[in-house]
Amino acid sequence: MGYNHIYLYDNNDINGERFEDIIQDYIKIGFVSLIDYRGIQGSNINPQLNAYRDCYDKFNMTYNWLSFFDIDEYLEINPSYSKIQNFLSSKRYAHCQNIKINWVYYTNNNSLYYENKPLQKRVNIPIYNLSLNQHIKSTVKGNLSKNFWSLANNPHTSLINFTTCSSSGRIINFSSPLINPPDYKYAYIKHYQNKSFEEYCLKIKRGRPVPQFDEYRNLKIKLLFYDNKNNSEKLHILRKVFNLSNYSQN
Repeated sequence: MGYNHIYLYDNNDINGERFEDIIQDYIKIGFVSLIDYRGIQGSNINPQLNAYRDCYDKFNMTYNWLSFFDIDEYLEINPSYSKIQNFLSSKRYAHCQNIKINWVYYTNNNSLYYENKPLQKRVNIPIYNLSLNQHIKSTVKGNLSKNFWSLANNPHTSLINFTTCSSSGRIINFSSPLINPPDYKYAYIKHYQNKSFEEYCLKIKRGRPVPQFDEYRNLKIKLLFYDNKNNSEKLHILRKVFNLSNYSQN
């Protein structure tokens, strides 16, 4: 897409897979910088927000814009723009310090298990009417006078009063992590939160910086069963991964 550089904050488990085993060629040519955030978890730690803040603090003087995405998020821009630089240099964004771009959530394509294929080929059915699509991720102008990601922020947006717009250039609430209705005219972010059913179960089991699976299980399970297909097989995988012998979808 034309990005000049990628800073990849690796928050895998200490003994988990190594990104450098897969993308060593990109690291060697200097296109990707791998930053070790491995094993950072805990009830009082937000490794995602810490990584975003660290990245902006260290590199915001180097670039005109910085995009903050997770590894399950893929930016799509209008085909009329050949590169991300053409998109960001549009007069539409000349007045903005933060461009908020909506998600489009993708189902697991009724896929039960991992397949050795590119993610966007094996998971390719969007859900446009899902309330989660109101969420956005930010592309932020460099060289701002204040730290963009303050301690009070969420990873979607800043709580500092910068001029903020949607992908159409419309001025919106700077502090909200949502745009409703979603704005897909010039850009959107494909959000592959679940991948295959088994992969998503393992992701939930691994957890986030919260101590108990039960605290956010209801929402996650609802998404797992969104398409209402293969329910018997899904229940089998769910019970096996979480050792929930008596769990039912209801």
